[in-house]
Amino acid sequence: MKKRWIAIGDSFTYLNDHPDETGGRVTKGYLDRVMEQVPDLDLINIGINGSTTMSWLAVNIPKGDLYTIMLGTNDWRQLVPIGQTEDMEQAVPGTILGNLGVFLKRIYKQNPGAHVIICTPVERGDFVYINDANNNAHNSSLPEENGVYLKEIASAIRRACDALGIECVDLHEESGFSVENVVRFKHVKTPEGYKDLPWPAYADYPFDPADEYPYPKEACGLTYDGLHPSDEGNQVIADLLAARIQKIL
Repeated sequence: MKKRWIAIGDSFTYLNDHPDETGGRVTKGYLDRVMEQVPDLDLINIGINGSTTMSWLAVNIPKGDLYTIMLGTNDWRQLVPIGQTEDMEQAVPGTILGNLGVFLKRIYKQNPGAHVIICTPVERGDFVYINDANNNAHNSSLPEENGVYLKEIASAIRRACDALGIECVDLHEESGFSVENVVRFKHVKTPEGYKDLPWPAYADYPFDPADEYPYPKEACGLTYDGLHPSDEGNQVIADLLAARIQKIL
């Protein structure tokens, strides 16, 4: 009998079922790539584009046998506080760890025998949304306005999971995503005209939404827009997640 897999996440998860929103950059998301390696799963993708852990507090989560949770990068951008391991343990909402604890409590109430895997967020480059250049954000080599680095969120999630015995795929440390390789270059406007520059050379040229789109298909690295996984990035994530799923099932 197939195991019912409920995939919880933000745009990384949502885009698996919406490749038409990637400008032709992605042919297959990480969920479908996992299914190729673990075919005895019945996938239900409930990913919500742009969601934070706060977004999921009131969402109805279906009953399943396996749950994967991939959130955190939008929490970083929206300044959601990290919280403490105790917040996850006691399911106290309002912080990243506390919100994850709320999900865990709801999941185990539905199915005490469910398997849950929490994935940490990966590093990101300068993001420019392919369908709206006004939607853009700086890379994770810099802290957010509250002084928090994305890597701090990933580390806190991993530590809390380890302390509480929750399965964690530490994508931040294991996937290899970095500011250097999320894109091969950025197409930037310089005083001498447009140039295709790698990191960190392109950091000297801030993006203006009126500029040409900075990530043509040839720029794809582990992401296609500085944030969202390309086919290459989706395969890396899928390989790590599929290996853990096979281990626990």
